[in-house]
This record gives sequence, structure tokens and C-alpha cells, in this order.
Amino acid sequence: MQDSDLLSKLNPAQQQAVEHGDGPLLILAGAGTGKTRTITRRVAHLVTERRVLPSRILAITFTNKAAQEMKSRIAAFVPHTGIWAGTFHGICARMLKMQPEPVGRTSNFSIIDVDDRRKLLRRLIKEAGFDPQIYRPRKFENIISTWKQNRMSPADLNDEPVYGREAEICAQIYGKYEHALAQQDSLDFDDLLWKGLMLLKYDAEQPAPRWVNRFDHVLVDEYQDTNQVQFEMVSLLSKATTNLAVCGDPDQSIYSWRGADISNILNFERDFPNAKIVRLEQNYRSVGNILKAAQNVIEQNEERYEKGLMTEQEDGAPILLTDAYDEEREADTVAMQIARWVDAGTSAKEIAVFYRTNSCSRSLEQALTRLQIPYQMIGGLSFFERKEIKDLISFARLVVNPRDDVAFDRIVNVPPRGIGATSIVRLHEQANANRESMLTSIKRDDVRASIRGTAKRGILKFLSIYDNICQQTTSAEITLRNIVERTGYRRYADKLEATEDVDRLANIDELLAFAAEYDAREEGGVHGFLQEISLLTDTKRWDVTAEKISLMTIHAAKGLEFDCVAVVGNEEGLFPHARSFEDPDGLEEERRLFYVALTRARKEIMLTHAKVRYRTGSPGPTSPSRFLQEIPQEVLPETAFASQLKEVDSFPTRSSTSLTNSDDGTSSEIVVGDEVRHPVFGDGFVERIQGTGANARIVVEFNETAEQRTLLMAYSMLEKLS
Repeated sequence: MQDSDLLSKLNPAQQQAVEHGDGPLLILAGAGTGKTRTITRRVAHLVTERRVLPSRILAITFTNKAAQEMKSRIAAFVPHTGIWAGTFHGICARMLKMQPEPVGRTSNFSIIDVDDRRKLLRRLIKEAGFDPQIYRPRKFENIISTWKQNRMSPADLNDEPVYGREAEICAQIYGKYEHALAQQDSLDFDDLLWKGLMLLKYDAEQPAPRWVNRFDHVLVDEYQDTNQVQFEMVSLLSKATTNLAVCGDPDQSIYSWRGADISNILNFERDFPNAKIVRLEQNYRSVGNILKAAQNVIEQNEERYEKGLMTEQEDGAPILLTDAYDEEREADTVAMQIARWVDAGTSAKEIAVFYRTNSCSRSLEQALTRLQIPYQMIGGLSFFERKEIKDLISFARLVVNPRDDVAFDRIVNVPPRGIGATSIVRLHEQANANRESMLTSIKRDDVRASIRGTAKRGILKFLSIYDNICQQTTSAEITLRNIVERTGYRRYADKLEATEDVDRLANIDELLAFAAEYDAREEGGVHGFLQEISLLTDTKRWDVTAEKISLMTIHAAKGLEFDCVAVVGNEEGLFPHARSFEDPDGLEEERRLFYVALTRARKEIMLTHAKVRYRTGSPGPTSPSRFLQEIPQEVLPETAFASQLKEVDSFPTRSSTSLTNSDDGTSSEIVVGDEVRHPVFGDGFVERIQGTGANARIVVEFNETAEQRTLLMAYSMLEKLS
């Protein structure tokens, strides 16, 4: 293959990066600037033009998907190369399989997954005489993972003692855990990096190194996301030749909570002298207004390399900014704007809604469900699928239906009351023998007499809590608030270990806010509230083959792109998150996260915030995010901030039920037999109308699909056709 073929369709900066010779290279790649194309063509150039043996090239990515994409793109230019390409963990596993002895394993070692690790920790905790309900395996798992990321062995903890009873016990279990892994010839996920680095350090001291001289060129993608262990690894692997090429963007470093160290990319010139720096600034993704907004915002940060973003595309639509009274109205507005995008021809799969924390998704799910807009959760659970929400809803279900054994099983020992699995199995056996519900069974003296010790006390405590809540059951909000307070669930949720960027307390507050909103418009109490939730969470009505809107956190959106994007919850304390206020580094990372959100959009972006949001147990006023103030005026519409969504506000709201606006400005009521038009589903025929007022539902048969859909009249968005 000719080098001209490799360089075709590359801009001058990309060509410069591809053709760089020996020595360290830093490719500063802004969002949407074609970094993957640049890296893969550099690899092909090394093989075809510089005659580097493919087996002496190492290309490292952060995800298996990215590694596969890189391999396939390289193969298009250099088939069957034999290049080492993979994730940090995958490369380490490969090296350790080939030379496991220096880390005390054999070539047949196993890699245990998260579930296996948790089960092993549970067994070790019990064998050490501790209660796993108190000293939780998942918590110990996180503590041990942090120690390993900081390269602290059980022996190191003796030299740097830990403080606190829980940490002391965890240190004991850590030693037993490492001994068990060695006995089983196993490594966990954290071990792959740590043991991989240990292997490289051992190798560097040998008279004939096997690994540190193994590669002539090392390339690393997403370098801004590397941690200290990964930095030391690539430093050792490239030390002999200094041929280290890294690609990344400090403006997109958003994973410090996962151990990423932005200083690795900011200090590249110091750590690797005489480094060549190439800036990729030609954006191929977004229209001009989006890039102007993103660039103006990110320039407020100090910890960054100076670079810009430019495009040959037109400016495109202005940035759509809007505020709403509360999160419910905010979600309604976003849902209606999504319907407009779809009606204008944008594919549903090319539309996404981002939020800083998962608690923001509940009102969005509700609004999209009301408008019958299909959606899917990406990189996280649906609001009603989250543990804390399912726990509280299950308790409410048991209050409403004492025979609900599924709900009983879920919450009888949540929060932990010492009722173990063995006791629950025994209770099930007796309930089945007596042909009665679990709740009825545990109220019998003879049944409780068969359970002893902690479990018996736990059952009595549960019954006391349950009876107390049942006596105070009124509205949905009061019932759920009693459940939260009487069970001590807020304290329990606060101690739960987060395996993702989750604010469980905010989710609880959001559920209470939803219950309060329900009570304000309905008189169904907790029973009606549970029924409404069951409708909202019934996703079977969606066609699995249909295109769907994507809902996700901004962290989950990294690396993705969509035609149209809405970002909700742009408020001080939420985005930027309150945790960042006292930490300049934290605030800069929040701004980088906002930059990532903006640059996911190709054509249009909508930014919203609520004037009032339910936080910390009660509604309160909010202030617009400082990031909104950093967007330049030139990319905004000429109309005033508060009136930019005037057209969207003309859609039916809670106060405008069955009335639609006709062309002459007069109002007309939709009745059975009318022809109507929906912005998503098209034209149809009104079959029937059920109920009145806020509960009114309209059944429409749509022409294109010949299927009937039932819509809430207040949110139907139907236009009556003459």
C-alpha cells in the first residue's frame, strides 16, 4: 500500500501525527477530531513505510470495543499484522499468562469475576467469625480494590496501620483473601494491572529483559484516563526506545473518581523530554454554534493544554436554553422538544437526554411515558429498577397487600435485622405447610417460637415497624415517608457502597417528590400511586424493534454522539455537583463533564434547569448553573432567555386537557370520530375517550401502524384535523 493512500483524507495535523518518526509524541485530540483514524493510520504507516515489525508494536485502548475497532481499522490497511492491541487489563493478562512465575502464579491461573470475589470475601468474613450483614463483602471489596490500586499489600498495612474497627477487620480479611487467591492460583481484576507492573519491574532488573525491550513503538489511546500504575507501565515499556505515542484530551478527563490522573497528560512534556506535540482541532462532528459554546466554556479551566475546536460546517441552530418551574415541567418540556425533533425528521435513536445524576431520570421517564415516546436507559438502571427504589416500593406493596410474598422476601431483612437466609427458608416451609402468606405466618406464636436468637428479634422488630406504618397509612407521600423514617432506610442507603456514580439519597428524595406530586393531582393514596408506578414501569407496551430515545448520565455518554441532545438539571449543586464547590480541581472536572456533554451533539442541543427542585427531602429554589453563564451570547437565540421556548410552551400542559388550537386561533374540543395528528405517531382516528378531567384518556387508532394507542388527554399532543 502506498503512503499516499494512508494519508488520503487526513488534514495536515493528522498527517503530521501519522508521519512522526521516533521519540515521544503527544496527540492532543479535541472532541470529534478523528483521533481513532489518526492512531490506526499511524500504526499502518509504521508497518508499511517504516518497516517496523508488526509484532513489535503495542497499541493500548481502554475498552474491548475500542480495541476491536482499532484492530479492524488497522486490518483494512495491513491485514493479519500480529500487532499487540488491547486494553491495559488484556495486555497484562497476556503477558502474565506467558510469564506468571515472578508473581507467584502458573500459566493456568484463573481470573475471578466480581461475583466470585464477593462470594469468596463473604466466606472469609464468616470463617473469621464476623457477621457479613455487619461487615459487608461489597464494602470490603471496594476497600481492598482501593488498596490494590495504591499498591498496598497486606504487609504494607502493617507498616502504615489503618484506623477504625471496620478497616482493621478488612485488613485481616485482605491477608486471608490474598492467601486464598494464591492457593486457588487466581487473580482478580485489580491484580491484572498491579501484577502486570510487578512483572515489568522484575523484568527490567534481569540481564536479558523479555518485556521492557519487547516493543519498538507503544501507542496509548485516551491517555487522559490513565492512572499511576498505567503510567508506570507505559514508561517501562517505552523506556528503551522512547517511542511512546499517546493520544488524549485533558478537556475530557472526567474519571478522577475512578483513579484517573489528569497530570499524566498535562506533565507529558516533563516526563518525556523532547516530546512532539500535535494538536487535532478540526472537528468533524458538531455544527459551529455547539463548538463555540463548548470552547468558550472549557477555556475557563486552568488545568489544560491550549487548543481550539473548529469546523467547516455551518453554525447551525442556536443553543436552546430554557428554565422550568420544577423538574416535572422541565421533563415535560424536554419530552415535547423531543417530539418536535422526531416530527422534523430526526431518528429517535439519534436523540439523547443527559443528566449529571441518575435521580434526574425519574421525571423524564414519567414524561416520556405520558407522551408514549419509547426510551431506553444506557449505562444505568431505570429509576424504578434501582435497589433503593425497589426496596421502598416493595415495603409499600406489602402495606397495601399483606399477601405479597415477593415483596416480603425483598424487605423483611432490609435494612439488615439479622434474619438470615436459613431462617427465611424455614419460614417459607411453615407458611407453605399452613397455606398462608409469609406475613400471616410470622404473626403466629408457634412459628416465631421455631426461630431463635438474632433472627427472632429481627422478626419482632420487623413486625413492630410494619404495624406502626400500617396504622399511619394515608397519602402516598406520608406512607413512603413513614417507611423511610421507621425503617431507618436513609441511614442504610447512605452506607451502601456505590458501584457507580449514584446518589441514593437523592433517589429517595425524588421518589418522595413523585409521591407528593401524585397526591396533589390524585386521590388514590398509596394504592393508586403503586398502580400508576406499575403503568410507568410496564415497558412491554413498547415494540422492541422500535427506535428509542436514549437516557444516560454524562459519564456514560463519553465516546458517544447523537444528532440532538438535551441536558437537564443544569443547576448549582447538581451540575456542577455540590461536592466540587470547595475543590478547584473538582470544579474543573465538572466543567470538563459539561464540555463532554456539549460535544456529544452533532446538530442541536437543549440545556434546561428547574427553578425549584426536590432535594434533601423537600422542594427548594435553585440557581442556574454557572456553566450556562459561560456560554457566549452569539450562539443563543435573539429572544430573551425566559421566552426561548414559547413555541414549545404552546403544547398542551396539565391545565389544557382536551382542547387543541385550530388554525384560526380558536379552541376546539376533540371528540369521538375526529381525525387527529400526533407529532410522533402520525394521523389517526379517535375511537373513544375514557374518563374526565386530569384522568381522561383518549384511544386513537393510527393509520400507519393500524394499531390503537391510549394516551393521557392532558399530554396527548394531538392536533385536531379539519
